[in-house]
Amino acid sequence: MVRNLAHIANQAFNRPIALEPGYARVFYSVLASEMGIGRLIDGSTGEVLDAKAMAQEASMYRANNGSKEGEDRQRYYQLINGVAVLPVSGSLVHKYGSIRPYSGMTGYDGIIARLSYAIRDPEVRGVLMDFDTPGGQVAGCFDAADMISRFGSEKPVWSLGYDMHCSAGEALSSACSRRLITQTGVAGSVGVVMMHANLEELMKNRGAEITLIHSGAHKVDGNPYEKLPDNVRSKLQSEIDTARQSFAEKVAVNIGMDVKAVLDTEAATYTGQEAVDIGFADEVVNGCDAVGLMIEHLDALSSKIVDMGATMTKETNQPEAQAAPKVAQASNENTQPQIDGTAVATAERERVLGILGCDQAQGRQKMAHKLASMPSMSVDDAKELLASAATETSNDSAQNAIAAISAEHGEPLDASASLNKDIDSDEEQCAALVSAFGKPRG
Repeated sequence: MVRNLAHIANQAFNRPIALEPGYARVFYSVLASEMGIGRLIDGSTGEVLDAKAMAQEASMYRANNGSKEGEDRQRYYQLINGVAVLPVSGSLVHKYGSIRPYSGMTGYDGIIARLSYAIRDPEVRGVLMDFDTPGGQVAGCFDAADMISRFGSEKPVWSLGYDMHCSAGEALSSACSRRLITQTGVAGSVGVVMMHANLEELMKNRGAEITLIHSGAHKVDGNPYEKLPDNVRSKLQSEIDTARQSFAEKVAVNIGMDVKAVLDTEAATYTGQEAVDIGFADEVVNGCDAVGLMIEHLDALSSKIVDMGATMTKETNQPEAQAAPKVAQASNENTQPQIDGTAVATAERERVLGILGCDQAQGRQKMAHKLASMPSMSVDDAKELLASAATETSNDSAQNAIAAISAEHGEPLDASASLNKDIDSDEEQCAALVSAFGKPRG
C-alpha cells in the first residue's frame, strides 16, 4: 500500500488536532520517524525525544482494520436484537473515504454513512456507538457531532467508551443521548493540539538550502524550513484557542454542562467513575453488558407503547368498513367517547421534541426536560419561559424557575403511572398515560 506522507503531513502540521496527549506523542513520533525527522519536542512537558525515543513511542502503534468476526455482510454494522453496534476506533479523520474503520483510522464520513443506514433500517431500534479512539482531526468533527444529535431525534443513539473516547471522540460521544463507559474507560481531553516541524537545521546539516519564493506576506507562514516566528506562533495559538472554545461549547450544550466547567477541566482525561462524576459519562458498565442494557431499555419503551395502544383503542375483528366509529354515541349507560391513541401519542411526542429541540433549550436542558414532562405546557409557552431564564449554572436560579412553573402546571406523573379510581373519563385516563409516556428518554 502506497502512503502519501506529504498529504498526511499537510493534514497534521500547523492544523489543530484533537488528540489525547499520550496518543499525540505516539502519532507524531510515527509520522516524524517515517519522514526522517530526527527530534520531537513535547510542547506540554518540554521533553525532547530523539530518534530512539520516537521509535519507542512509535512501537506502541497498532493498526486495526475494524473487522469483526461474524459481522453481517449485508450491513455496515453488527445487528443484535434490534441494536446496531457501530465501532469507532483509532484516529478520527475527515473525508477518509472508507465506511468502516480501517488501518487504525475511522472517517467522520464513514460514521455518518453507517448511522444513516442504521436509522433507515427498519430492523434497527437503536444504535450503540462503540468508541475506542483517542481523537483526531478537528475538521469535520463538529459537523459529525451535530449529525449524531440529529439522528438521535429519530432513534436512540448511545455511546460506549470501550475503552476510550477522548478529545474528538468526546465531541462525538457528547452528542449521544446516553453515554456508557467501562471501569477502565477514558473520557475527556476537551482541548486541541498543533505541531510545527522546524527542518532548518536538518537541511543545513545535509547541505541543502531551501528558498521559498512567494507572493503575499503570509503565504509561507508556518513553513517547516525556518524557526516559527513569534507573530505566526501567536496567530496559530489564537486559532487553537478558538477551536478549543468551540469544542467546549459543543460538549457543554450536548451534555448539559456549563461551558466554564468544561473549560476548567483543562483538557484533562477521566477514567471510569471519574468520567461519570465530572459529567462526561452517565454510567459505568461492563463492556460486555452494554448491548444487553440497551436492548432492555428498548424493550421497556416498546412495552409502554403497546400498553398505551391497548388502553386507548379497542381491537375489533370487523372489516375496516364495518368497524365501529371511534366516537360512540351516548347511551343510557353513559358511554364515554373513545380516544384515538395513535394521534394523541404522536401529538405528545411532537410537543416533547419541540420543547427539547428548540433553540431556547440550549444551555437550559434540565429546565427544558422539566417543561416537556408537563402535559399542559405548550411548545410556544415553553420557548417563552426558556428564553427568559438564565442558562443553567451552579446557582439555583433555574431550580427556582422550575419550582414556580411546577406550582402553576402541576408535577408530572412518574413513568410508572397507571390509572386510578379518581380519574373518571377515558379522555382523562388517556391524558394521564400520555403525560407519563411523554417523559424524556434516551
